[in-house]
Amino acid sequence: MSRLTFNPQNPTALFVGRFQPFHAGHRRLIEEGIRRVGQACIAVRDTHKLDERNPLPFFDVKQGIETSLNAHSGCFAVVQLPNITHVFYGREVGYVVDRIVLDDESEVISATTIRRQLSVI
Repeated sequence: MSRLTFNPQNPTALFVGRFQPFHAGHRRLIEEGIRRVGQACIAVRDTHKLDERNPLPFFDVKQGIETSLNAHSGCFAVVQLPNITHVFYGREVGYVVDRIVLDDESEVISATTIRRQLSVI
C-alpha cells in the first residue's frame, strides 16, 4: 500500500515529537496514522543535548525513523522542527486534533527505558 512519492497536497497526519529514540510504539502510532489518513509527516523537535533525555541529533533520529518505517516508504516525510513546546490554534482551522490510543503493549513502551538500556542516559 506504499506510494511512490509523498505528496504534500494529499491529506496528511502530523506527528510532532522528540522520538529519542524512535521505537516500536512510535512506529505503531505512525502506521495507524498512515492507515487512517494515507500518509504522515513526522516532525522531529530539535531538542538534541538539551538534557539527558535528548541524546540523539536530528540526523540519527531521522535515520531511525526511515529504517523502522521502510515498509511505508513514500507514505511519510520526516522534517526537523524548532523546539515546539506549545501548539495553539484558532477556530475552524481545517484540521482535527485527535489522540490515537494503541494496544496496551504499545502504550507501555518507554523511550526512557530504551535509552537506559542503550546506556545513553
